Amino acid sequence: MAKINLLPWRDELREQRKKQFIAMCVGVAILGLVAVMLAWLYFDHKLSDQEQANQLITSTNQTLDSQLKTLDGLQERRNAIIERMKLIQGLESQRPVTVHIIDELVRVVPSNMYITKFNRTGDKFTIEGRAESPNTVAELLRGMEVSPWFRNAFMNSFLAAEENKNKDTSSIVPRVEETYGSFVVTADLGEAAIQVDADAQGASAAVATTANAGGAK
Repeated sequence: MAKINLLPWRDELREQRKKQFIAMCVGVAILGLVAVMLAWLYFDHKLSDQEQANQLITSTNQTLDSQLKTLDGLQERRNAIIERMKLIQGLESQRPVTVHIIDELVRVVPSNMYITKFNRTGDKFTIEGRAESPNTVAELLRGMEVSPWFRNAFMNSFLAAEENKNKDTSSIVPRVEETYGSFVVTADLGEAAIQVDADAQGASAAVATTANAGGAK
């Protein structure tokens, strides 16, 4: 016996299509949610990487800042040392020429000679003393001629010591210096001394100018 579907077929078809549509919407929603989650995970990973990169940059900048501060301190110390050196050099250049000349005399004076008087007048000076012989004075003149602190060194006189014939030879043995003759040597300032004089005058003028400027402030 044949079966006859008495239900409206159109309603059943509509119900099936409705279920299919709902299922498709649910599938699309699930796919969309999965896509959103994947995108969120991707960008979260990128954001984490960027934060790590930012932290690395910040740490590197802090290290560089610390190194720069250290370099600044070293630069300040270097500048302070240079200023001290300049000050010492300035003070050295301002030493009186007479001090330099005496230092040089100590170097060129022979061992068998000693100075008793030193006098400077302008660019000329006179040396008096006692020496074993004229050859000793000549040795002094040669040393002065090769020195940049002296020029035109000249022996004005040499007087041999007079032997005391009345002296009792059996008494105390006389000192060797008592047999030395007296001499007088004159010389002019050398180029080095003249330059030091000029530098000292320039430094004094600069100091005076600086002092005046500071007083004006």
